[in-house]
Amino acid sequence: MTVDNLAARPPLADRAPYHFPEVHRSAVGPGQVVAVDLPGHPLVALRLVHDAGAAAEPLDSAGVAQLTAESMRGGEHGDGELVPELERHGAVWNSSATWDSFVTGIDVPVNRLADATALLARTVRHPALRADDVTRRRDQLVEQLRIEAAWADALAARMVGGELYSGRFSVPRSGTPEGLARITPDVVSAYHAERIATAPGTLIVVGDLGRIDAEALAGDVFAGCGTGPAPLGADAGPAAGSTPRIVVADRPGSVQSALVLAHRAPARGAADVPLIYAVSDVLGGMFTSRLSLELRERRGYTYGVNSRFDLRRDGGVFATACQVATGDTADAVAVTVAETKRLIADGVDDAELEAVRTHNVSGLPVTYATPQAIAEALVNIVVYDLPDDHVDRMRAGYEALTAGAMREAAAAYLHPDDLVTIVVGDAAQVTPGLEQAGLGPVTVREA
Repeated sequence: MTVDNLAARPPLADRAPYHFPEVHRSAVGPGQVVAVDLPGHPLVALRLVHDAGAAAEPLDSAGVAQLTAESMRGGEHGDGELVPELERHGAVWNSSATWDSFVTGIDVPVNRLADATALLARTVRHPALRADDVTRRRDQLVEQLRIEAAWADALAARMVGGELYSGRFSVPRSGTPEGLARITPDVVSAYHAERIATAPGTLIVVGDLGRIDAEALAGDVFAGCGTGPAPLGADAGPAAGSTPRIVVADRPGSVQSALVLAHRAPARGAADVPLIYAVSDVLGGMFTSRLSLELRERRGYTYGVNSRFDLRRDGGVFATACQVATGDTADAVAVTVAETKRLIADGVDDAELEAVRTHNVSGLPVTYATPQAIAEALVNIVVYDLPDDHVDRMRAGYEALTAGAMREAAAAYLHPDDLVTIVVGDAAQVTPGLEQAGLGPVTVREA
C-alpha cells in the first residue's frame, strides 16, 4: 500500500468571528417575551422562566422545586397523557429546577406551535399534581439519591455544600434522601401555587419569527397571571469551621479515593466571568490544563480531573475533583494545592493563554447551532439579568485575555488557604498521609 497519492492537508482558514443573534424583547400583559429569529428554521424552542429555583427554598423543604418540576410531567389530568399529547404535535417537554430558576418548555415543529403552546400553558398553570403521582415521583427521586450516594465521586460532590455554607446552600440542590422523603404532595401543590401558577415569568421564543406570532403565544401563556411573587434571595452564610481542613468519609476497603477540593466563590454578578472561567480552565478545566498534565500525564494518578466555578446569584463554589488510587491520595491532594499556588504565583504562559482563548471561542458557532442551545443562552441572560449581547461580550472577554489579567484573576479568585478537601475513601489507609501533608486538620466521618 502506498500513500504517495494522498493530497496534502489544506491549510486552516482564519477563524471566522461569531456573533450571537439579535435579541428582541417585548412586554405582553404582566409578562415579558425574549425572542431570537432563525429564518427558515423548522423547529421552535420555547422556554418559560420563573424565579423559583432551589436557592429560594426553605431548608426544611429542600428539593421541592425539582420535585415540582418532575411532578408537572404528569400533565393537567395527572394520568400520564402529557407525553403522548406532545408526541401528537412532534414536541418534546423540558422542565428543570436550577439553583436560580425554574424552567419549563417545549421543542416543537413551527407548524404545530399553537396547539403545543396551549398544551404547555395548561400544563404549567394547571397541572393535576395528584397525590399518588407526586408521591411516586418523590420516592423515585429519593431512591435515585440513595443510589448516587453509593458512588464515591457523587457522595464527595454532595458533601461540598455542607462544608462551605450554612442555610440552603448547605444542602444539595436536589435535597437529601431523608429531607425529600418528608415533602408531602401538599407542600408541592403550595409551592406551585405560590411560585408558578399565576406568576407570569418570561417566555423565550427561538425560531422563525416570520412564521410565529410571539405575542399571541405569550397571551396564551400569561393568561390569568398577576404580577407574581417577589424574588427571594438565598441564605448563603459560611459554614462553621476553620480552613484549610480535610474531611474523610470512610469507605473501608476502597481501592480508590474520590477527591474534591473546594472553597466559596463570589456571586455571579460580582465576578469578571471570562476571567474567572479562564482561570479554572487553565488550572483544571481543559484536557491540557495544568492538573491534567500533572496528575494524569506525568504521574498517572487519575484518568481525568476537572476544575470549575459554579456561580450563582447569591454565592458560588469553586471545586477541583478527581479520583485516584488509595495509595496516591495524599500526594494528589498536595499536588493540586501546589499547582493552584503556582498558578497564582507565576501566572500563565503564552501557550496556556492561546489554549484558553481557543477553548472558549473557536467552538461558538457549533455551540449555538441549534434553537435549543440559543434558548438556553437566553435563559441564562434572563435569570442573571445580563445584557442581550452577553455572549458577544463573553467572546470579546476571552479574546482580550492577557497574561497580566490572568495572573491578577488567579490571585483574586483562587484561595488555596481556604480549601476544604473532601476525601471519600479508606480512612485507615489515607489519613496518615493526609495528616503528614500538613494541609489542615483531618476529620474522619462515616460515609
